[in-house]
Amino acid sequence: MTNTTRVTPASGAKAVIPPIILGVLALVSAVEPLSINMYLSGLPQLGRDLDLSQAGAQLTLTFFLAGMAIGQLVMGPLSDARGRRGLFLAGVVLLVLATVASALAPHAWVLFASRFVMGLAGGTAVVLARAVAGDLAKGPELARVFSLLMLLGGLAPVIGPVVGGLIVDGVGWRGVFWVLTVLNLLMAVAVWRFIPETLPAGNRSTGGLRPLLAAMGGLLADRAYVGFTLGFIFSFSTMFAYVSASPFILQDHYGFTPVQFSIIFAVNTTGMFLVALTNARLVRRVGPLPLAKIGNAVLLLAVVYLVTVALLDASRWFLLAGLFVVVASMGVNFANNSALAISRAGKVRGSASAFMGSGQFIMAGLLSPLVGIAAAAGMSQPVAMSVVMLVTAVIATLGVWGGARALRRE
Repeated sequence: MTNTTRVTPASGAKAVIPPIILGVLALVSAVEPLSINMYLSGLPQLGRDLDLSQAGAQLTLTFFLAGMAIGQLVMGPLSDARGRRGLFLAGVVLLVLATVASALAPHAWVLFASRFVMGLAGGTAVVLARAVAGDLAKGPELARVFSLLMLLGGLAPVIGPVVGGLIVDGVGWRGVFWVLTVLNLLMAVAVWRFIPETLPAGNRSTGGLRPLLAAMGGLLADRAYVGFTLGFIFSFSTMFAYVSASPFILQDHYGFTPVQFSIIFAVNTTGMFLVALTNARLVRRVGPLPLAKIGNAVLLLAVVYLVTVALLDASRWFLLAGLFVVVASMGVNFANNSALAISRAGKVRGSASAFMGSGQFIMAGLLSPLVGIAAAAGMSQPVAMSVVMLVTAVIATLGVWGGARALRRE
């Protein structure tokens, strides 16, 4: 089938992105949250079925995130040279196959391998979705587009955990991967049908290793890009410390059931959804930089509160209140930090998106088993989680303020 959707590459502050393309990009943006959030409530059950410890079960997240990191790091720069559409299609087809393999995995190492490939393919899709958006919009408009993608794709982490909890409670954790197989197949069809090539041949980087290394060097020499990228990466790392540890903390430590855990997770994500909606409405008037500063300040204060609650061993409801604020703040942090960083990239938006995404998932993958390891060493799970979150939130805030300082000096 010949794709006839017309697009206008960004040449100014405003650009026209057809609603159907925006919708497909939002669906692709749901790959990562669905691939993580839908089966979270099944991690304890998965560990029992495959004879894995808490840290071992969390490695299914680590392998997925490692694949996401590598997929983005390789495919982002490659798409700057080869174009977006062909690589996009290859990524979503591989994702479907890897999800089937995860559903059928007979033992832990097969699941680890299939989750790695699933992440590799998902990373390809996610980085190209961001690059396509960067091809079609920039500046405050790009921040608005990222906010809208969070809103549209944000239904996944709201509904996904609840549906996943029901599936785990009814048929077990493998059922989640069969549902994901169907959803990923629908996404692959949508990408094939509606996403055109958005990077004309004349705008592509030249092939070879030297231009790629030059692009990487240029980005890493840009203090504003590095600062906002650190803000994006470590904001995500802060949330992921909660994501990877919360199934065990809320179910094993505080006694919530899988369905109750899924509802709590969905409520927190709804907060992020509503804040992203507010951000989309404000960013054209206020600008992404002031909102990024506010969002990171709120994140840091909320994490300090969490550390205090955990050390005092206060009621679980105080902990839940702090977690809600942390997750809600991501509705501001993700969209604005990523838009501020990618707006610095010029013709290497794919590379810029890749560095952000790979760093995001490398750090999240390293953090995934960390709370479990600390708990096995004798530390309280809530304290271990909140301390890790404090470290990453401090780095995120320093990154955003460093990026802002670099902009003021220009």
